[in-house]
Amino acid sequence: MSEKIPAQTDRTPAVSVADVLGNLGKPANRMILVGDPKWVNGIIHSLHSFGIAEVGTWSKLTRTRNPGEVISILKRSRKQPDRT
Repeated sequence: MSEKIPAQTDRTPAVSVADVLGNLGKPANRMILVGDPKWVNGIIHSLHSFGIAEVGTWSKLTRTRNPGEVISILKRSRKQPDRT
């Protein structure tokens, strides 16, 4: 995923995430994980083991303004319904 959340900003993490999500272009579904780095990594790997999301499809862990907290985002393009 090429979108990056700014690590240093005067805005709140939620505003930074909203800015990134608002500028992605095509309609997409997204999952956002925010929390302790070990927990976020654990959830990402659990989702991978359940076949829900590949580990490599998540953005890299990015620090938020809260000490000890990171954010990672998964973006998937929306499938258009078949019109047959």
